[in-house]
Amino acid sequence: MRWLRAIAFNVYYWSLTISAALACTVLLILPLRDPLRFIMLHWARAVVWGMRAFGGMQIDVRGREHLPAKGPALIASKHQSECDGILLAALVKDIAFVAMKELFSWPLIGPILYRLQMVRVDTCGGERERRNLAHFCRRAFDNGRIIAIYPEGHLMPIGQKERYRTGIYYLSRDLNLPVTPVALSVGLLWSRWQFWKRPGRAAIQFLPPIPPSPDKDAFMARLEDEIERATAALVAEATGQPVELARYVPRSPPRPPREVAAAPFTTP
Repeated sequence: MRWLRAIAFNVYYWSLTISAALACTVLLILPLRDPLRFIMLHWARAVVWGMRAFGGMQIDVRGREHLPAKGPALIASKHQSECDGILLAALVKDIAFVAMKELFSWPLIGPILYRLQMVRVDTCGGERERRNLAHFCRRAFDNGRIIAIYPEGHLMPIGQKERYRTGIYYLSRDLNLPVTPVALSVGLLWSRWQFWKRPGRAAIQFLPPIPPSPDKDAFMARLEDEIERATAALVAEATGQPVELARYVPRSPPRPPREVAAAPFTTP
């Protein structure tokens, strides 16, 4: 029965996704972003509906009171699968994702991301990429959008974590915005790049916002601690296992010994 559900959902998901991508590609001839925003929002909501109806995946949304009602605002999320981005897109209108620059070179997807004015970033970081992040996030900030960033910069399996990048700190400091942390257990049902999904129950949880801080180390330690502890608790709740914090598994080059301070986030 589980494999029948998985096949039904995959047929639904890929049919819906390909149709939405083709519709967006046709609409690229228009100089407007609104039609693509409309398709993205309703595609994401349709996927979430299909997860429940076809895949048997029940997703609890917790802490809605902490989700910013409008932008500009910052969200920092754990990243376990493609599913968490879909959930955020379904919950937040006109969300501006910070995405790997490689995605912008993909056929169909890349031009759509450009038109939607998503934020392009190199996960390897560095001073140049901080400036790029500053430029594109300033545009989203000026347009009153909610910016979503994955501080680890990578999809991480359940039970693993990466180094948290400091880009989110500089965004919070220079835009003077609090950061809403997001914890997840959706990777239990929809693992990273996994074709077969699992029916069951998982959760996405919005935590109380963290205010801007002059202390980078304290801010980053608090952000990582709150996301990782809440994620571990959600995973333990869903699996019935003891709470176990994720272990550090590096997926990118080590950080240089001395980090260069980033300039304030202003556009050229």
